[in-house]
Amino acid sequence: MNPPNRRSALRDRRTRGKVTVVLIPGDGETLYQWRLSIWFLAAMGAVLLSLLFFDAYVIGRNANERADLARAAELRQANLRVAMDLAQGRDALLRVADLESRLREMLNYKTEKSLLRSGLAAGPTEEDVVRLAQNLDQDPEQAVDDTQASVTALLQATKERERSVDEILKYVRGRRTRMDSRPRDWPVHGWITSPYGKRVDPVSGRAGFHTGVDIANDTGTPVRCTADGRVAFAGWEGGYGKLVVVDHGNGFQTYYGHLSEIKTSAGAELQRGDEVGLMGATGNTTGPHVHYEIRLYGAPVNPIQYMQP
Repeated sequence: MNPPNRRSALRDRRTRGKVTVVLIPGDGETLYQWRLSIWFLAAMGAVLLSLLFFDAYVIGRNANERADLARAAELRQANLRVAMDLAQGRDALLRVADLESRLREMLNYKTEKSLLRSGLAAGPTEEDVVRLAQNLDQDPEQAVDDTQASVTALLQATKERERSVDEILKYVRGRRTRMDSRPRDWPVHGWITSPYGKRVDPVSGRAGFHTGVDIANDTGTPVRCTADGRVAFAGWEGGYGKLVVVDHGNGFQTYYGHLSEIKTSAGAELQRGDEVGLMGATGNTTGPHVHYEIRLYGAPVNPIQYMQP
């Protein structure tokens, strides 16, 4: 048996753990080959993979940055729109404040509880809006804080104006209620046969004091309420005959006496002009008429001063 060839053994040791790479050009005439270590190829593969991962990271990061820039641009636009809306809201609030001031002057109404004074700031100013617009390009986060602060100021000013205007509305409603509860105009068509004040009683012939006015017309002429109120009494009451008493609040009561027929009942809610009964001659009277009486906090007053339209 022949001993192994020493040259062949050496060649085997050299090629062990290596890979031959052959490059064949298109013409097929020349061959290129390299004998490379497996470790070298593994290292080159690792480098290539690292490059691929790095490229993917860079591309992803650039995409995220572009998305962030796009979102930042949208945020700036949104904040700018909010800034413009705030400016418009402030202008509207200032117009309301001016209207409120004019209403107070027209009503000549001042109160110690007035919530706002003339010239009080109403939300963000024009300088606030300019600063906000500048911050949009420099510091979006600060712009958001400024926007929130401006919105808070605007909402607070709006609430204060709302309370103040509500105060005026309550005053106007109160004035309207007092006006509606104040007797006005004649309760019935006719003519005055006996005025308010001292007189000789036509039934007894004695001197006395007439607490109302007597308005004459035909029996059955409709008698109407002269102000909004609630019927306090409806029935027979001595010399008044058939009587209706209406309580109007704010101290006012009206009396409608000598009715031939009552058209309402106690507790009924009446408005100015509603029918309370028909003219008659019940009770102490010499003919058909209505005794119309106004009492203020229980004391009779001259109805003539309230009988203007």
